[in-house]
Amino acid sequence: MEKKNSQRRDRHKNRKSVPYGDAVRFGLIAGIVTFLVSAVATEGSKLSEEGFAVVLRMGMPALYGGIAFVVATLVAFILNWVVSRKELDSEIDGPVLH
Repeated sequence: MEKKNSQRRDRHKNRKSVPYGDAVRFGLIAGIVTFLVSAVATEGSKLSEEGFAVVLRMGMPALYGGIAFVVATLVAFILNWVVSRKELDSEIDGPVLH
């Protein structure tokens, strides 16, 4: 098991880009946070009046969360692609939006 962990660390040691799985995880976290914030903002005041029946009407917060997931994942993919392209040129050493 230790050998597997050491391979993962060495695989990305000298790279500035991250695996695309991490970009998807970032998008998922952004989508969940957007869903929770928009659910509280749009349906939070109705929770005290109607109880947990409000949970069934989470269409718009779910839509906002889905859109945030797609947008954040695509932006992370594009930035990751830009960084991986710059890794081919060894002269460049700086941030992505340089």
